[in-house]
Amino acid sequence: MVITGVTFADSSMLNVMIVLLRTGRLVLAGTVPPQLGRLLDVTQAGQLFTTADTVEAARGL
Repeated sequence: MVITGVTFADSSMLNVMIVLLRTGRLVLAGTVPPQLGRLLDVTQAGQLFTTADTVEAARGL
């Protein structure tokens, strides 16, 4: 999932991310934007997700 352009993140987005994580492989590609970073910090969910700098790097994981 390319996350670089995320400008708004709330519990609904986090729910979708967790569903995707549980049903398959999910790697967050790109720099984590402040909104999403705050959501992941507050909920302590950041440790659940693998991140990569680029889409190409994410495909290699």
